[in-house]
Amino acid sequence: MPMSYALVSKRPALLHRLTGLTNPEFERLLDKFSSHYSIMILRPRITASDRKRKPGAGQKGALPEIADKLLFILSYVRIYPLLIIQGVLFGMAESKACKWTGILLPVLDMALESAHVRPKRARGRSLEEVIAEFPELVELGILTDGVERPVRRPKNKDDQKDQYSGKKKRHTKKNVTITHPKSQYILAVSEEHPGRDHDKKIIDQEELRCHSPIPIGVDSGFVGLTIGLAKVRLPVKRKRKQQGEPKDVLTDEQKTYNHALASARVAVEHSNAGFKRNRSVQDILRNTREGMSDQLMMVATGLHNLRVTMRSSYQS
Repeated sequence: MPMSYALVSKRPALLHRLTGLTNPEFERLLDKFSSHYSIMILRPRITASDRKRKPGAGQKGALPEIADKLLFILSYVRIYPLLIIQGVLFGMAESKACKWTGILLPVLDMALESAHVRPKRARGRSLEEVIAEFPELVELGILTDGVERPVRRPKNKDDQKDQYSGKKKRHTKKNVTITHPKSQYILAVSEEHPGRDHDKKIIDQEELRCHSPIPIGVDSGFVGLTIGLAKVRLPVKRKRKQQGEPKDVLTDEQKTYNHALASARVAVEHSNAGFKRNRSVQDILRNTREGMSDQLMMVATGLHNLRVTMRSSYQS
């Protein structure tokens, strides 16, 4: 029997394993998803000048209810199965599963934006604008980190060179995230970059501004970073010595500072792990459609923020 929300909703543990969401989280997203599906998909079809049938006529689809459509796309981005497996789960052919994925992913993306949980784009913004909804961050500061996800080895030699990450020793795509240090809420995400690009280079290209001394906790991948008046907190590293010279030793104060910074930066690592529960940004990317990689990333971070806003465990 094909999966449907009517069946899965009666088993909350199964719904959570399939979508990463609880029943209340699913229901909150469903209203926005339904609204945008009507605007983006149904309305253009109904108002098409060459339409010949009345609304509701014709063959009935494999996903008759709007909740089934949301379950379909959420389970796809969560477990990231082969499309033939996705089709088997929902009682349709592989080609139909591919078609529905292309239709529903942009709708889910817009639904998350409408629910005010999809992160903002960092490019060209000021940090004051990014943290506008969280005034406490003027004192607490923010965290930033680079996130890589694997892709298939490109056939083009230039693309192979651009997308090869020396850190991961494989071909990747990369974003930089800006995160709340307490709740793990992702405030902003950079544009997608090839894996070769350095974390600092990505932030520089985002052209961020800052007009107040907001603390920013970063790792050693952002050495030399400056963003307006922001206070960039970098870990203290031992200076390199030539062969044969004695190694530098960090002082107790420097070790204490590094420990405090590392403890604060745990939040951004947990945030990265939170959105990577979506296998679509954890496994090797199989989708070749232009822009789909970046869209999967934005959906994954939006779903993470939805969980953050609705679960008390993130607010403690």
